[in-house]
Amino acid sequence: MKKILLILIALPMIGFGQVTTPSVVSSSGDSYSNGNVIMDYTLGEIVVETHANSTTILTQGFHQGDLKVSTQVENISIKTKIYPNPTTNFLIIELEKNVNADILVYDINGKLVIKDKLNEEQKKQLDFSFLNQGNYLLHINIADKKSVYQINKSK
Repeated sequence: MKKILLILIALPMIGFGQVTTPSVVSSSGDSYSNGNVIMDYTLGEIVVETHANSTTILTQGFHQGDLKVSTQVENISIKTKIYPNPTTNFLIIELEKNVNADILVYDINGKLVIKDKLNEEQKKQLDFSFLNQGNYLLHINIADKKSVYQINKSK
């Protein structure tokens, strides 16, 4: 009797427990369509998942095609050593030869926090002791060439 009662109570939950209407919790979004294309977008979704078989692709969550960014900036061709990374108080930049270069360090918000130069120098030590813990972008500019390195500042 208990088994039959349990089945009668659980059956509606199993059968109808997964019936939901499609909904998105996000801060903003919209949908556009014409005769051939439907485009939906939302901002603020944190779940991304894609399921595919031989004939169908189903994407859930954030929909983003391939984003390609190209620039005309060339990386510097000089061998560069940057250490220690992560750093606590200082960062050393070593190049294989003496160069004139601009050294710029930006925080994660894009604010310039360190500006220095190499004047026919091969090695430079930067003071990171006053910076907060976090990630920074180190830009080394030599003429029209640039290299960017991610630096982690720890306590």
